[in-house]
Amino acid sequence: MSVHRGALCIAVLLGGACAHPSHAPLAPAGGMTGCLLAAGAGSRAPVITVALTDSVDPAHAPVPRNDAERLVFRHLYETLVRFDCDGHPVPALAESWTSSESGRRWSFTLRADAQFWDGAPVTARDVVVGKGGAGYTLTPLDARTVGVWLAKGSDDVPAFLADPALAVMKPAPSGDWPIGTGHYWVTGATATPQEIRAHSSSGDTLVFRQASGKDARDLLDAGVDLLVTRDRSVTDYAATQPAFTVVDLPWDRVYVFAASQPPATRLDGLEQAVRGEARRPQGGDFWWEDLRACGPAPAAAPAAPGGTTRRIVYVRGDPAARDVAARIAALGGGTAAGLGPSDFSRSLSEGAAAGYVLALPRAVPDKCRAARDLLPPWPAAVAPLVETRGRAAIRRGGAPRWAMDGDGTVHLVPQ
Repeated sequence: MSVHRGALCIAVLLGGACAHPSHAPLAPAGGMTGCLLAAGAGSRAPVITVALTDSVDPAHAPVPRNDAERLVFRHLYETLVRFDCDGHPVPALAESWTSSESGRRWSFTLRADAQFWDGAPVTARDVVVGKGGAGYTLTPLDARTVGVWLAKGSDDVPAFLADPALAVMKPAPSGDWPIGTGHYWVTGATATPQEIRAHSSSGDTLVFRQASGKDARDLLDAGVDLLVTRDRSVTDYAATQPAFTVVDLPWDRVYVFAASQPPATRLDGLEQAVRGEARRPQGGDFWWEDLRACGPAPAAAPAAPGGTTRRIVYVRGDPAARDVAARIAALGGGTAAGLGPSDFSRSLSEGAAAGYVLALPRAVPDKCRAARDLLPPWPAAVAPLVETRGRAAIRRGGAPRWAMDGDGTVHLVPQ
């Protein structure tokens, strides 16, 4: 199968019509009831501790590049709406919305109290500046109303509005953590490589503690309230501890093999090479299979990699990618090489290796942006290899109530 990365296509049909209510906003608590992973006492503890098994780089905010960043950024940065695990839209920066023209025009009204961490009010212009995508345009209608114009009408709230790339933020004067609008705030003074302390105006603190360089099971012993990991040995250990309950999360990640040519060797049974929880890709109909709406496919193919060794490249620090790449290399008589994120991105852009193992989300809110950010910028054959999922270890009887978004992200339930 072939995929491409194209320029974002802008197709906007403008026109005037009186808006009529199409979707009433769901109350945050009501929309989360069926998505609760664990219901605590309800009252918020003064300090809640979350373990992280990946590093977090504030330069990536608000678009996460690993599970730890997804967990942290979810509590700091807001989109207009979010979607719960049942696919229902839930208010975030927007408290209500209406649609008109058969779902081609939408209006989202911002919360009256929406503000940045520094106290500045959030305006519609803050939401739309620099934002846009394939088949839609965002525009400020007034100070508190954001217009969304679609090339093709939708009866449902557009899923792309939950794309982290549309989260609202602004640069910090100190140049550290971008200033967001979420309930919790962070600055360079409250974050170190080992611990991120996110404070709230309510007085409680969300502490994200790094397990990097140590056994994540030690953090369970140290009394964390939540740990999300794809390492089965960690959650198997948590399951033996009376203080924790372990919850399976959705199969949300697909590892694929991307190369200029389809693999010459059958790549079956790779799930057996992964030491974490993995299975063969299910269902098909992956988002990267049809990107025609995103613009023309790239015309240039990468130059053939130099040398005679078939080099299969993956992102260093991803155990599943390492296991899969090593197996592919063994099957094809090549070598597997782990690169840091920046070096991997550079190699992928140049097409310098024989093939790449990519970790792609199973579902994306905006497939054109995902294709631009995650896929090679050259015509690539993309073969799905394995799917993986994480598990959440949650402390029993604690005060926090934890729920799950539609993309599998675990978060605190608003009080």
